[in-house]
Amino acid sequence: MSYKTSLVKMALNNTPKSMVLWAANKKLKGVAQLNDYSYNSEERKLYTQMILDGEEEPIDVFLDGFTILVDEGIYKLVFQQVRSSRSWLDALLNKVLLSRAWKIPESKIGLVEEFFEVDNPEINSDIS
Repeated sequence: MSYKTSLVKMALNNTPKSMVLWAANKKLKGVAQLNDYSYNSEERKLYTQMILDGEEEPIDVFLDGFTILVDEGIYKLVFQQVRSSRSWLDALLNKVLLSRAWKIPESKIGLVEEFFEVDNPEINSDIS
């Protein structure tokens, strides 16, 4: 593992939650407020709790597992399971996230290769 990768992992694991919430809420202003999150890079899991603008009850979103695949030299992010505390959001997330592979920009491939174990099997032709 390179020095750069070690620094990124250390930053992800040691950044105070309040700082991450502040930065995320600055980006989400007018859309939602992030109340809580947890990220586990080893298990590849992300949990967020947010309140959408105009709503009163928080929504929980879980991304349980993702894979980095290489298909003909193109790196893609594939989500394995997405769920939330709202059925309408489950349907949307499953349709948007699980129905495709997300191309990773070439400028980020070096970091992705070091940070995550990359799988090399062919991507299912249904995913594009």
